[in-house]
Amino acid sequence: MKRAVKIKLNLIMIIICCLFPKLAQAEDLSSKINDYCYDELSILDENTKENIKNTNKELQKKTGPQILVLTLNNPNGLDAMSYGSDLFNQLKIGDKDKDNGVLILFLENKADKKRQIAIIPGYGLEGRLNDGKVGRIIDDFMMDDFKKGDYSKGINQGFSAVVSQVAEEYQVDLTGDYESYQKELDQDDGFNPFYVFFMLIIFIIIANRLSRFRSFNRTFYGQPRNTFPSWFGSGFWDDDDDDFPFSGWSSGGGFSGSGFSGGGGSTGGGGASRSF
Repeated sequence: MKRAVKIKLNLIMIIICCLFPKLAQAEDLSSKINDYCYDELSILDENTKENIKNTNKELQKKTGPQILVLTLNNPNGLDAMSYGSDLFNQLKIGDKDKDNGVLILFLENKADKKRQIAIIPGYGLEGRLNDGKVGRIIDDFMMDDFKKGDYSKGINQGFSAVVSQVAEEYQVDLTGDYESYQKELDQDDGFNPFYVFFMLIIFIIIANRLSRFRSFNRTFYGQPRNTFPSWFGSGFWDDDDDDFPFSGWSSGGGFSGSGFSGGGGSTGGGGASRSF
């Protein structure tokens, strides 16, 4: 009887591993990764690896963010964004309080030659590295080299573009030329105050009309008239920072002097990916 139960439990474990392979895979990787660059696919040249490691050490010394680069075999065809988010939170990339980590993940399924690239920022960098900008980094700085088969150059270019934005976010000067990346990405981020002002006026007009539409009911029941809908004045903004939906969570880990060690950062799954 006990033997039958044991066999059933083993079968259940096998089924779970087949249905959720990424759980076991991510768990294994957390004990393997001890540097800012983990090249399982052996596609990165030494210059790219050294650039990733040295730049991270400089970032750590000057302001604290971590930019981890992983190239992994993907035999189960996992989605890069989903798997990358799981890895990010398990490895705790970035500072616990600032959530300022970034994961650059390159996946390859050797069976069907399908490849994916994903860039996933932590909560604290989602403003600077929003989904649209991350998509442009991949398209403008990485995809041309990937299509030529020069994966090392593409990853190095994408890494440098990400670094340029992190440096701009924290207003730090780093070794290397990041100005061209900053200029190109900032060009596409042009802020138009007239457009924002116009949209604000439209919003106020619509809010006013909605308020007047209900004004007779409010007056009849003795309630004060309001020029904005009820949700505008109360409940829409919350002064309690603890309820902010994008606050980071996680614990444990810390920065190491030379290699990578997670600092407690987390992500909500923002960023972008491409398949090719």
